Amino acid sequence: MIRNIYKTLSVLALGGMLSMVSCTKNFEKINTDPTSAPDVPPSIKLTRGLIYTSGGEYEAWRANIIYCGMMIQHFASLNLTYVGDKYLYNDDYSGAAFNSFYPNGLKIITDMMTQTENDPANANYAAIAHILRVVILQRLTDLYGDVPYSQASKGFTDLTFYPAYDQQSAIYAGLAAELEMAAGMLDASKASPGDADITGYRGDVTKWKKLAYSLMLRIGMRLSKKSDQTQARTIVQKAIAGGVFTDRSEVFYIRHVDGDYDNPNSHVIGTYSNSRGQTNKDNLAIKYSKSFIDMLKAKGDPRLQIISELPKADSTPGGSDVPAVQKGLRNGYDNTSDPVYGIASVDDANLAHYSQPKQVLVLANTPNIFLTYSEVQLMLAEAAARGWTTGTPATYFIEGVKAGIWQYTLYSAAIAYNDVTATTYATAQSAALAGGLTAQLQAINEQYYITTLLNEYEAYANWRRTGYPVLTPVNYKNNETNGQIPRRLRYPRGEYNSNGTNVNAAVAAQGADLFTTPIWWDKP
Repeated sequence: MIRNIYKTLSVLALGGMLSMVSCTKNFEKINTDPTSAPDVPPSIKLTRGLIYTSGGEYEAWRANIIYCGMMIQHFASLNLTYVGDKYLYNDDYSGAAFNSFYPNGLKIITDMMTQTENDPANANYAAIAHILRVVILQRLTDLYGDVPYSQASKGFTDLTFYPAYDQQSAIYAGLAAELEMAAGMLDASKASPGDADITGYRGDVTKWKKLAYSLMLRIGMRLSKKSDQTQARTIVQKAIAGGVFTDRSEVFYIRHVDGDYDNPNSHVIGTYSNSRGQTNKDNLAIKYSKSFIDMLKAKGDPRLQIISELPKADSTPGGSDVPAVQKGLRNGYDNTSDPVYGIASVDDANLAHYSQPKQVLVLANTPNIFLTYSEVQLMLAEAAARGWTTGTPATYFIEGVKAGIWQYTLYSAAIAYNDVTATTYATAQSAALAGGLTAQLQAINEQYYITTLLNEYEAYANWRRTGYPVLTPVNYKNNETNGQIPRRLRYPRGEYNSNGTNVNAAVAAQGADLFTTPIWWDKP
């Protein structure tokens, strides 16, 4: 059924192009554009909106993997073009998420929201539109800080072609309010999206409601770094009272099929036919970072064997996932012979001996995961540690770590989950919670860092919020930050040409448009 939905979208697009070249004897009598579809059903908009929310190769490659994933040292590369782990600036990469999510995902979702929010029969579509709008806009504001929010994507509906930039403090308050409203709108007695919903929920409004409150929990926790934690605590407690995820099956992910609608992350680092295959590009390949692999080894994390492999193993012909032989690539080096930053300083110049994502995780039809039960449980562990909710941090922590291991079964039936192994590991890791709040926050958020692999937008945001894991920055020559891990991405240069008054006002309010300028929630 999912393949048929994607095929229908392709046929509709083809039909539109064909009609553009057709002619009619009575053309002068027609005053309606035959290529437009003013009454497109919300079900079609939902499917397309979900595809755009998942994203494409363009922003997955540049923003998610190259910048976010390498800045927080999940990944590394020797390529001089792959600027994230060297803190170099590239406008096309830094602006990729902004340039993609606004005109694509946010535009169609806002259109669906406008079409349905005053139609009681389609209340569920309107609610889902609000939730997806939050998903996209939280990513954007977390990356850039102040961004268009209240006037975003309203060129068609309101003729607002030059949207103002809202301050992040207002955006976060608005996102929390939108989620509360959306949760209240969801109604099992109203029309369900059914198969138009290509997430794992397939139109289940009960799960969508839990997603709304789980996203609200994440919004509240993001504000915990502020000196005044009243707003963070209030939002967190409201989310918990509303009802967050309570089961592993409630993971929020978008389904994909091979072909035109494959997983955007997989299209970058997978090695299947027509993918970019960036894990196998000789000395230019993307590999796991040494920091990440060393962390998993030190913890004895059973996920290392699930997620990592050597393309040409040191021990077993044809590749190996044996944990002991996994080796991460150090961040901040290039493929030149420079004795300071170049390949001569790396242990082994043959990148075939460095660990990469196991290909079962990056197939064309693997799901794109946005929010997991593991993350929710770990956030609850932190909330409990802070005294914001009942329960013991260890109980949430152990469940969160186990769920973080289990969630890889979503990628393939070939990945088995061993509850005994997972429980043993999670229990051992929970010993760190016996210390004070600092030790608890470190243990919890190191696990959060591990469980958000491939959702690099979220991993980068939570690292900035908590400072965990403790990472050693690099100081590559001519970097943009004087050897500090960037705190945000820079606005695309095109905004200064097309919406200059508003982007300049945002810079004046927020601070210089630099990698080193912290965004609002990143300041105490």
